[in-house]
Amino acid sequence: MTALAIQPLLDAIRTHAEDDLLARVQVPETGREFHLLHRDDEVEVWLIAWSPGASTGFHDHGTATTAFTVLTGSLVEHNWLGGLQIADVGPGDARAHEAGHVHDVRNVGSRPAISLHAYAPRLDAMHHYRFLGDRISLIGAEPGRP
Repeated sequence: MTALAIQPLLDAIRTHAEDDLLARVQVPETGREFHLLHRDDEVEVWLIAWSPGASTGFHDHGTATTAFTVLTGSLVEHNWLGGLQIADVGPGDARAHEAGHVHDVRNVGSRPAISLHAYAPRLDAMHHYRFLGDRISLIGAEPGRP
């Protein structure tokens, strides 16, 4: 992935991370809650609150390049790169991926987490996958939302 491709997304999450975002968030009892913070023709930015145990399941972001950072709590990202790779993502850590990257993001902790995500171009679709140990299999698609 080129720095040129992800730099606007990293800039977007840094800009929005400076806002007083935590006052806007109510963490759900289960699952995730989404707040659209910004959308224009080139990028959209979402704030996501994660209850303990919440997971995205394996998915990609269609044609969108993505970047995210954790504001509070911690998340674990499971990346499919021809094999499974796991990354802990804590407050201030940033992750970025090219379009088509398959991952699962989870809050495995006992406390809520809050993260900030940017997509370029705007998120138009998500494809969901089943993890089969040594491979992944496409199981469906839906209109774009983190």
